[in-house]
Amino acid sequence: MVELGTSAILMDTQMGHEDGSVQARYSHITQTMSAHLLDGLTTLWTAALDERRRIHPHSPVTVLDRLLRERAS
Repeated sequence: MVELGTSAILMDTQMGHEDGSVQARYSHITQTMSAHLLDGLTTLWTAALDERRRIHPHSPVTVLDRLLRERAS
C-alpha cells in the first residue's frame, strides 16, 4: 500500500489499526520506493538545470558550467 501512495490513515483503517504505531514499526523502504524517489529527484534536478540554462547558458562556477553545457547537447 505504501508503494501505491496510500495515505497513512487509510492504511491504518484497512489493517484495523487505531493509530500509526503498528504501521510505523512494520513499514520498510522497498527498492520500488527508492527508485521512485530517485526518479522524482532526478526530474527536479534536470528541470532546475534547464531553468538555470534558460536564464543564462553559462556559469563562472566550473562544475555548474559543465552541467549546463551537457544539458545543451
